Amino acid sequence: MEKKKPFWEESYKRPGKLDTFGDGKPSEAVIKVAAKLPKGIKALDLGCGEGRNAIYLAGLGLKTYASDISESGIAKLNAVAREKELTIDTSVCDMREFKFPGKFDLIVCLGCLHLIPHHDWEILVKRMKENTVTGGLHVIGVFTDTVPEPEDQRGLMVGLFKEGELLEQYRDWEIVESHVYRFTHTHPGGITHEHAGNDIVARKL
Repeated sequence: MEKKKPFWEESYKRPGKLDTFGDGKPSEAVIKVAAKLPKGIKALDLGCGEGRNAIYLAGLGLKTYASDISESGIAKLNAVAREKELTIDTSVCDMREFKFPGKFDLIVCLGCLHLIPHHDWEILVKRMKENTVTGGLHVIGVFTDTVPEPEDQRGLMVGLFKEGELLEQYRDWEIVESHVYRFTHTHPGGITHEHAGNDIVARKL
């Protein structure tokens, strides 16, 4: 029996707005962090989906890389980038297999680490930290097991974090911001989910 695809795969195929997550707008944390960054620095959006944050970063003049496992997501990102005349270095791959092309000044990884097993995201977080310049920033957001995974996503969230686990991964960095939250979000097609999450902005010392 063929495994059911997550709802976002169909949404990624819809032309137009990057509205599968976040109503098409970049993350507030990304906006806040990027406002203070100089043009030309290297930024990576890992697990970028259809690219709402990558498009924003490239529009600010950052040398932007974006990667996701979804071919449809990257295809949509590329189409929007062409329309906006932006240059983004994109790739399609499992985030665990991403080949870092040098060190980054900013790494964004939002809403995806909990989709891989605990052991795997621990390794990936370590690799992201190693591939960040001194003084570089991470904007990371994950879902926690405070709220169970939605029924229609059963089996997808194999690496849900415990409260505080994300913060623990960055105990050797400066924590610029840290939040614990719960929210309900309606996606295209009227799909509604409730989630609990933790996010951080951290700087490499």
